[in-house]
Amino acid sequence: MEEEVFGPVLPIVTVMSVEEAIEFINLREKPLALYVFSNNKQLIRRVIAETSSGGMTANDVIMHSVLPELPFGGVGESLPLPTHLH
Repeated sequence: MEEEVFGPVLPIVTVMSVEEAIEFINLREKPLALYVFSNNKQLIRRVIAETSSGGMTANDVIMHSVLPELPFGGVGESLPLPTHLH
């Protein structure tokens, strides 16, 4: 996980707590996208509040790719993907 992945590969990192997950995210370059899965709305709000990424969704991974109208841009070292080719 040294470079961004633009392919059919989904890296999965196991953590023991939300705190460890947030720390893992924040100790690296900002990700292009961040996806959180939980039924706990407080946990989702915490991840949103305590991390930064180019785009973030909760309980979904498809929205960024199927709705080009949604904002999706890079932050930090992360570059945005082109949304349309005209």
